[in-house]
Amino acid sequence: MKKLVISLIALLTASTTLMAQNEVDALRFSRLMYGGSARYMSLGGAYGAVGADFSATSTNPAGMGLYKRSEVSFTPAITTNKASSTFGGYLNEDTKYGVNIGSAGIVMVFGNPNNSTNSEWRSFQWGFGYNRLASFNNNYLIKGKNTSSSILQNYIDRAKGTAPADLSPFDTQLAYDVNLIYRDDPNQNIYTADFLKVKLFPGVDQTKSIQTKGGIGETVFAGSANYMDRIYFGASLGILSLRYEEESTFTETPSVSNTIPEFTSLTKYDYQLIKGTGYNLKVGVIFRATDWLRLGAAVHTPALFTKLNIDYNSSMSSTFKTSSFNATKDSPNGTYTFDMTTPMKVIGSAAIVIGKSGLISADYELVDYSASRLRPSSDFTVENQRIQDKYTSTSNFRLGGEYRLGMLSFRGGYGIFGSPYKSNVNDGQGTLYSLGVGYRSADYFVDLGYSSYQMTEDYYLYGGSAQNAASVKTTNNTFMVTFGVKF
Repeated sequence: MKKLVISLIALLTASTTLMAQNEVDALRFSRLMYGGSARYMSLGGAYGAVGADFSATSTNPAGMGLYKRSEVSFTPAITTNKASSTFGGYLNEDTKYGVNIGSAGIVMVFGNPNNSTNSEWRSFQWGFGYNRLASFNNNYLIKGKNTSSSILQNYIDRAKGTAPADLSPFDTQLAYDVNLIYRDDPNQNIYTADFLKVKLFPGVDQTKSIQTKGGIGETVFAGSANYMDRIYFGASLGILSLRYEEESTFTETPSVSNTIPEFTSLTKYDYQLIKGTGYNLKVGVIFRATDWLRLGAAVHTPALFTKLNIDYNSSMSSTFKTSSFNATKDSPNGTYTFDMTTPMKVIGSAAIVIGKSGLISADYELVDYSASRLRPSSDFTVENQRIQDKYTSTSNFRLGGEYRLGMLSFRGGYGIFGSPYKSNVNDGQGTLYSLGVGYRSADYFVDLGYSSYQMTEDYYLYGGSAQNAASVKTTNNTFMVTFGVKF
């Protein structure tokens, strides 16, 4: 029974990635596109050696060591996420808008009480707050003509040799119960469908609409220390809150009416909700080699998500020329609990500080996506092997610059995020562009920022055949403002 439940989960985890299997979840929840303050995002997230910004607690917590005064900050953000799909020669677009909190936190600076004795430890910092690490808010619309296959062929292939009572209650059994697939010989578990009754497959019009929402947020507790204004150490504990919700509706009709006997249309609806809590630890260091050069390094331990819970259900309806065949069937409500670990990350950083005129910064991040694991391992042997077979280590590079003109600062950033897929099995490479401006006085600051992240991946409507693949380009735009006060 447990193996059946796991297979059902695998069938329900389709997303805007290559394979509709549980390894999709491992990748989705490992690919973090850090939110944060407007200044942090305006620099393209290249902040590992810059410091003195609360967002650094989720990348290189040693950056807190550069604070000279205590600070509280808050960053609301507005997002517009656009998805463009190409399938069967047809282009479709959909957009989703949202509001979230990119970052909110407080950093307290404590001078060393022994400074009167010239202690080499100049100050200590403590920080607490929230950073948004990933957003899943998107709408997708995929629509086109498939001249090669029907989703019913996928159901027929998977149902072969299985008695009707033992079919999956989330897809193949639904198709059987609503008369979309059936047995010509009730004594053999060989299934067929109306489209197989014609000599030449006439093609079908297929549409899939997908709505996803949720994200990963991190509540962070961080501490840092300043050694001789030369070396800064930091560590943070992150408590991760994960929520992913997806609804999808798939429809199929004959491209030309009256070319398939009886069959008129089918509609398949799927729903899933995944939520849970995770934990990780980050440690970092920044070395001020000269007054103009800072070097940084950070290590993020794998995030451990315990007792992630997935709830899911499906339904299917059919229409035929003979209306008595029309039917609708709902699946049972499914639920399952599992654990997951995401990959560790290693970040190297450098920043060139050009006096009071500005800075140039760069981050290099190494992530091995094949190291993700779903647990218990005995239940997810196949899925964990797919993670190792399909994913690989990748490099992410971020570059940022800031020019100061009095109390005003002008910023820009660029990032390139490598594909997590082995052997070019999919695209998945992302590109980030960002701009921003800020005003800073001695006691408060206001920063505005804009970032645009673009990525293209293949999405398979069902199965793994190239005939069922749509190319989907997502463009996630974020507008943010940070309000901060020093005290």
